[in-house]
Amino acid sequence: MTATTAAVPDQGPEDLEPPFSPQLVAEMLRQLDKTIRSHLLYLNNHNNPSYVRALEQARAVFVPLWEETDAVRLTVSDTALEWFGHKVFEEPTKASDSLPWTLFKDGLRELTLQKGFEEKELVDFLDIIPKVRHALPNTDDLLTLLWENEFTTLQYRYVDVSDESAPLEASPEPGKWPRLSGGDSADPSEAIAEARAEQAEAGASSGSAEKPARSGIVSMEDFDSTLYFLDEKEVEYLREETLREYSTDLRRAVLDSLLDIFEFQVDPLVRAEVLADIEALMLHLLSAGHFAAVAYLLREATVTLERARDVQPETKDRLASLSVRLSEPAALSQLLEAMDAAPVLPSSADLNDLFGQLRPTALATIFAWLPRAQIVGLRPLLESAASRIAESAIGELVKLITDPSRDVALEAIRRCGAMRTAAGVPAMAKVLEQGDREFRLAALSSLGDIGSPGALQAMERALGDADRDLRVQAARTLMSRQYRPALSRAEAAVKGKELREADRTERLTFFELYGSLCGDAGVPYLDGVLNAKGGLFARKEDPELRACAAVALGRIGTAAARDSLQRAEGDKDVVVRNAVTRALRGGGGQ
Repeated sequence: MTATTAAVPDQGPEDLEPPFSPQLVAEMLRQLDKTIRSHLLYLNNHNNPSYVRALEQARAVFVPLWEETDAVRLTVSDTALEWFGHKVFEEPTKASDSLPWTLFKDGLRELTLQKGFEEKELVDFLDIIPKVRHALPNTDDLLTLLWENEFTTLQYRYVDVSDESAPLEASPEPGKWPRLSGGDSADPSEAIAEARAEQAEAGASSGSAEKPARSGIVSMEDFDSTLYFLDEKEVEYLREETLREYSTDLRRAVLDSLLDIFEFQVDPLVRAEVLADIEALMLHLLSAGHFAAVAYLLREATVTLERARDVQPETKDRLASLSVRLSEPAALSQLLEAMDAAPVLPSSADLNDLFGQLRPTALATIFAWLPRAQIVGLRPLLESAASRIAESAIGELVKLITDPSRDVALEAIRRCGAMRTAAGVPAMAKVLEQGDREFRLAALSSLGDIGSPGALQAMERALGDADRDLRVQAARTLMSRQYRPALSRAEAAVKGKELREADRTERLTFFELYGSLCGDAGVPYLDGVLNAKGGLFARKEDPELRACAAVALGRIGTAAARDSLQRAEGDKDVVVRNAVTRALRGGGGQ
């Protein structure tokens, strides 16, 4: 047992007057009991606003208490907690939800709370009480759990509940009270003196020539030379079997047993009871973070349904729906929120096993969580799960393109492009016509990644879009794809008046698109722009427009195009001359 040795301020015997009003202590204990009940109610959701508010109220009631003292020492009985002889908290019924009885039944007789308890160790204490209220006979008791947590601001004294002779008098230090026999004195000094005398007598006997054997004690030396002593092979066998036993996953063993009962017991009542146990165990495994065991359960449930005979339809649907219920937005969101708030993320293998059992309906929830994940290791696992589900459920992925959630729809559009999903082209074409700017840019990019005739046809319509960025992006993608049906739109653009008023980047992009698609048929027009005939009243084009024509001729690259470029090599305008030089060298744009 861990018990601090720091001296606790003595608050005096019970017959002394309390140093301040017992009402402060009583109010603290009442709020502590309410917070324990709230903790038990929201055991799997500590982010619930009601629980957070109860925890804040519990911490608040300690503030006026610490203004009066640095520690509160409580005497524990089976129905009440006392302070200076006053019953500051009373529960007449010895029930499992009674705080005094919960402490008393496991041997706790005195509890001391010190200043600072409410900061961190309060939550640890709240975690312990629900575990011992409904504890099974083979689970840890209150004293064991207190010892494991190594409290520093919570001290306690206890007695051995199996020893009726254990005294109730206080000892100088926190911990277990001295254990005295029924006829001995309760004075600790006499017990210590008696123990020292026994140690001295034992030391003297150990120095004698021969130590007398104690009756009833079995020594391994008695078996060393007998016929039945284990040989090396037997010892090795026992060692291997021990290691195998300790390495066995008991959770899987329990799940296998339940599924075997479900498979071989055709009684509907038995199967209904097994299903209730499986559902309860699944919730427990999820809350405890044993995700590999949950994934194993979901896999084996499918196999069990295939082998079991005479399963009623409602029972079959109930077992088959385990993974469906886990994939629902409410359940999966709560699970991902718990993972994202956990200090340590479960192993990647366990999470991949669990995510591998999710149904297509989980795709929207995963898409919504991708931009919100805070833990570094969670996002790549969600990405992997989303890709796996999307590849096996194209219809669900396409449906999410028009999802009301903005994050989900954008992620679905990007995922369709990354997977080159041609089935999503019609939905993205509609987004390209009706969506806002961010959605339209994302749809245009995904259509370019898909690159199917339908996708490029939808992109071609974007060449005349009102948004300049969409026009430029569409032109560049169509040029890289060498989509010849876009020639008529490109020709109309380069010969139109609107392009002459556009910025340099847009003009250059459209001329490049035109040059990459037109071939020799476009040389006469481009040559007319680049090499306008001279004369007194001849009007030459804008130098930047002529430079764009030179770039387009360089894209054509035929003999006629090079001939046109060579005639402009000595042009007086430096912008035109540089564009011609680069086009002849195969440099393309400026």
